[in-house]
Amino acid sequence: MTTLTTPRFEQRTEQPCMFIRTEVSMGEIGTKVVPLIPQLFEWLQAHDVPPVGPLFFRYNVIDMAGMMEIDVGTIVRKPAAGDARVQSGSVPAGSYVTMRHTGHPEELMPATAYLLAWGQQQNVAWRKQPRGSAEVWAGRYEFYLDGPDTEPDMSKWRTDLVFAAEPR
Repeated sequence: MTTLTTPRFEQRTEQPCMFIRTEVSMGEIGTKVVPLIPQLFEWLQAHDVPPVGPLFFRYNVIDMAGMMEIDVGTIVRKPAAGDARVQSGSVPAGSYVTMRHTGHPEELMPATAYLLAWGQQQNVAWRKQPRGSAEVWAGRYEFYLDGPDTEPDMSKWRTDLVFAAEPR
C-alpha cells in the first residue's frame, strides 16, 4: 500500500554530489538508467569517495514523449574530480517542496502526479522553464532512502520527492 506525506516547503542547503548523466526516453528508464546505479557506486569506491547521502535521480529535462536528461547521483562529503563518465556537482541550495512516498517504486509516477496537482492547487511556482515540448527543471529529485540492501520488501521503500519551487 502506498502512503504519501503532506507536501511541504523547506529550505535546503547546498550539498556536493557525484553523478552520471544520461539521455533516455521514458520507456528506457528501467533498462538504461537503473544499470547506472552500480556503475556510479563502483566508481565512487574505486576513487575513495564515500557516499554520505541517499541515491537520487535528478530529472533535468522532462519530455514524456521525447528524450529526458536524468542524473543518477548521490550526496558526498567532498566531491572528487570527475571524468568523462562521472561528474561532480551539487544539489543546489534553495526552496523545495518535499513529499515522502512509501511504496513500490513503480508507484512513483502517480505520486509525482499528485505532488504536481497539489502544487497547482496551491499556486506553487515550480522552478522550471519550457523548452519546446520539454520542461527544464532547476531541481527535480527522487531521493531513494531504501533499496534492496536495506529493505527487501519494495512495497516499504521510502522515496523523497524534492522539487525546486519559488519560496513562500
